[in-house]
Amino acid sequence: MMLYLCKLLLLYSMSLLFTASLYSYAYGLGYQGTHILTHGALEDLAKTFQKKYGIRVFVKGGGCADGIAVVVKDRHEMGGICCPLNPEKANKFNLIQHRVAVDIKAVIVNPKNKISNLTLKQVSDIHNGLITNWKQLGERDKPIALIYRDHCRDMDEPVRKALGIKGPVAKKAIVVKTDKEVVEYVERFPDAIGIAPRIFAKEAKVKIISVNGIAPTPENTEKRLYPITGDLYIITKGTPSEATKQFLDFVLSDDGQAIIGKGFGRVR
Repeated sequence: MMLYLCKLLLLYSMSLLFTASLYSYAYGLGYQGTHILTHGALEDLAKTFQKKYGIRVFVKGGGCADGIAVVVKDRHEMGGICCPLNPEKANKFNLIQHRVAVDIKAVIVNPKNKISNLTLKQVSDIHNGLITNWKQLGERDKPIALIYRDHCRDMDEPVRKALGIKGPVAKKAIVVKTDKEVVEYVERFPDAIGIAPRIFAKEAKVKIISVNGIAPTPENTEKRLYPITGDLYIITKGTPSEATKQFLDFVLSDDGQAIIGKGFGRVR
């Protein structure tokens, strides 16, 4: 009899835990999307928001495609994207994009490279195959190993836009799928160059260089001095719910933007 009562008590306790878990999720918010925003600010924003308002925000990384899919399929209230939606897709799925930060696209080289500054035109010419050797930039006679992340081809991707890349990138470029790969290649190869989000580049063994004599910092980005940037958005399906709006308002508040400003350009 005692054993039977213990089993019942155990089942009841597990049921309570499961119900509490469902309750917590039901009264929390979900976000998934671009790893840039996720790791650069959303995790800290979610923690601070929960402490302030008692509402949990479930955060998961991914890419722009993930951010769009979870909202379109009603898996989460919020998705994160690093490339703006085209109007057709936004209208088709009733998506609203909320601009919350400005990403800083850092031009990175191997630490052994003596280059500390390039003009925007030089960076563009490298990506468009017009500059192919470091000697064209006053360095040693070595072929440039361009590492390029090709993504969001159906969207207005910021790096392509800033550098005027209208077709394929330079023929001899090493094309990769993630920012992590860009950073890793540049770390390994002395003659490599690439572009990656500053939040990842600053923690890697790479050299971040200036463009047009302007360092890629949040301050210079907010002043619109640094030329290679991209807006970051949280998207929702239609008008946000009350709780989602509360979170978005927090992200755009002074407290939220102070967190954003640690790694990105603030939008207000």
